[in-house]
Amino acid sequence: MLVNLYLILSLIFGGAGLTSVSSYFDAKAQSDYSSYKIQEPPLMIIFKPYEIYPLGIKGTGIEPSVRAKSAVAIDIDNGQTLFAYNDKQVLPMASLTKIMTATIALERIGNFNTPVIISRNAALIEGSRMNLWIDEKITLTDVLYGLILKSGNDAAVTLEEYYNNNLRAKTSCETKTKDLSATPDPRKKETPQECPSFVDLMNQKAKDLGLNEMKYEDSSGISENNTSSARDLALLLNYSMKNSKFREIMATPRYTGHALNGSLEHPMNTTNRLLTTRSDVLAGKTGYSEAAGYNLITLFKSPEGHQIVTIVFGTWGIDERFNETNKIIDWVYNYYRY
Repeated sequence: MLVNLYLILSLIFGGAGLTSVSSYFDAKAQSDYSSYKIQEPPLMIIFKPYEIYPLGIKGTGIEPSVRAKSAVAIDIDNGQTLFAYNDKQVLPMASLTKIMTATIALERIGNFNTPVIISRNAALIEGSRMNLWIDEKITLTDVLYGLILKSGNDAAVTLEEYYNNNLRAKTSCETKTKDLSATPDPRKKETPQECPSFVDLMNQKAKDLGLNEMKYEDSSGISENNTSSARDLALLLNYSMKNSKFREIMATPRYTGHALNGSLEHPMNTTNRLLTTRSDVLAGKTGYSEAAGYNLITLFKSPEGHQIVTIVFGTWGIDERFNETNKIIDWVYNYYRY
């Protein structure tokens, strides 16, 4: 209230020797205080605990306040949910799509020492890129690193095109027998059904893993219809990390790819800042789009040796996704004991 301000001003002017001004503010303070005493007392302001303690409180159940649309922390060693905020809300994945892209590529392509020629379609794709050039020749291994470290949309399209153009027709597709005559006749023909595309395989894998809130329209995450809940993505990362090559790439902070038909190089630094600033980070992947906001998935190894995956969806700034992740995992370490 103004009474306090008037008293402070009275002291300031009094100390400066301006007694008349000081007396003026004394009178104002007395007048306002007299009016204030007869007024209704102000309503008590109620704060929620997380508003007062945004980082949570050690030793209590008070969770941190998270500035994200959705967040979750799960101990993937025992399946325990440690922190959850709108964790089942379905939201755009953006480049977190590439976790499934890498998973399908590793399971379906096979020999990653195979060279591939970069198409015009892949090289000119919009969004984040590892900067592949039209007609560049490069190994699929280098492309896979570009997919994860640089979150390259050009890398995603290259892997998708390689599978669809070279391996899709060679996979064993379901067949059905069509009877070509109305009467019993040995003349029968087996016609193959359409083999699933790369994106079809992404959706099928989600279904097989029971990730019912996960859906893909492309391999890069450009489509805002690539959606998932935070919980489903955490479970997918748990599955994907069982592949040794996936683990290796996700834990790599920097890598350089090389063109096989020239001197072009592709230096890459991970977009996951926590991988280079925290010693407890095992893996992680960033994602961003206008609709999704800034997303981040991270796998930590706790002081007790447990693997904990955290996800933040829809933070408002490029730094905020890292800050919110730090907030969640630090609270988990302080609150949970094994």
